Amino acid sequence: MNETIDRAEPITAIGFVDTLTNDLNSQNLEIPGFPDIAMRLNRALQDENVPVKEIVSLINSEPALVSRLIQLANSAAFNASKQGVADLKAAVGRLGFKIVWGAAASYSIRQLQQHEWLRPVRPWLAEIWLNSNAVAAICFVVAKRTKILRADEAMVAGLLHRVGELYLLTYSQRRGIDIQNDPAWDTVVTKWHATIAREILRRWGLPSHVTDAVDSQDALPNTNPADLSPFATLMSAAKLYNAVRDQQGSQLASEAATSLESTELWGEPFLHIVADCHDDIEAMRSSMG
Repeated sequence: MNETIDRAEPITAIGFVDTLTNDLNSQNLEIPGFPDIAMRLNRALQDENVPVKEIVSLINSEPALVSRLIQLANSAAFNASKQGVADLKAAVGRLGFKIVWGAAASYSIRQLQQHEWLRPVRPWLAEIWLNSNAVAAICFVVAKRTKILRADEAMVAGLLHRVGELYLLTYSQRRGIDIQNDPAWDTVVTKWHATIAREILRRWGLPSHVTDAVDSQDALPNTNPADLSPFATLMSAAKLYNAVRDQQGSQLASEAATSLESTELWGEPFLHIVADCHDDIEAMRSSMG
């Protein structure tokens, strides 16, 4: 989809805040340029009794997504029986509707990078996509290990926890904001991205415990884990852990470790779970990427 960039009235990041407030109070909260396949699937999947053949028909319009879903269905995380599937209907049946929609949304995030008008922010879009996959892998594997939280919902939360930043990035290009040189940009993102993500996902029909967890994604290390729901604890811990996993020895990693060391899920330390599931997490991240 081509997007018209509004250059007539460029604004600053601070000026953008008024637009954000208005959008949050209206129905005008869509990600410019976001591929339609994810939204069409979302509308179809609102009905839990929708026929699989209808979902398959929608997905077949995107050959790259078809290939992606079959690959994911044959990954170790979803193919415990080691019986491969070769057709989309079987892949959808194995993955389940929530995973299918999460994968479609992730695919759509990836497709945003193809828009020429978003060329200036492609590095940011690529980082969001890779980071979201990594966080989703942690959320999925840890939730699956606990056998209490729904792993499919945890995966979707991880894949979509940064949609608020996608909204901000796409609108920055549409309104001519120079995010590299605007001193207020990072502050606006930090303050608003989780709130926007929660509201977008709420309007997309995700359950409240998922949207609330996404809203709490930055709660650690400034909140006592005991004050968070298990889903929010997992979301925030997975994001924090992924942010510092390759920064051993840094001040940020040290501060994160202090928070994560006191974080538990049903009495089991989060860091112990992640360590025990390291290979599964890496395999899941690889299959998703």
